[in-house]
Amino acid sequence: MAKNRPAEIDVDGVSDETAMGELADAFVAGGRAVVDRVPAVADSAREALADAQEHVNHLSDTGVVAALGFALGVSSGLLLAGAPRLILALSAIPVALTLRSAMTRGVRPARLIN
Repeated sequence: MAKNRPAEIDVDGVSDETAMGELADAFVAGGRAVVDRVPAVADSAREALADAQEHVNHLSDTGVVAALGFALGVSSGLLLAGAPRLILALSAIPVALTLRSAMTRGVRPARLIN
């Protein structure tokens, strides 16, 4: 049984150079489509973070302390479980939001610990 080497395979009469050129064009077109969507994604992420900060700001002081404790617990649990760094970075977002809200209200660190 004879095997064809990859360089000798001819599919539909298209040469390797033509196929590679079409593949490169497809990658470029896909990349441009992704780049065109980046501003919309950034705007929606910014709006989502602003909405989340607004919801945290409407909590009472005790609610902010509870939310901060929960967010820190989840983040430290993920850290101890060996979660990927991207997941840890994403879990730090609620911690940052609640900590910012607590500090702007004047909640002292002693109240956050006790």
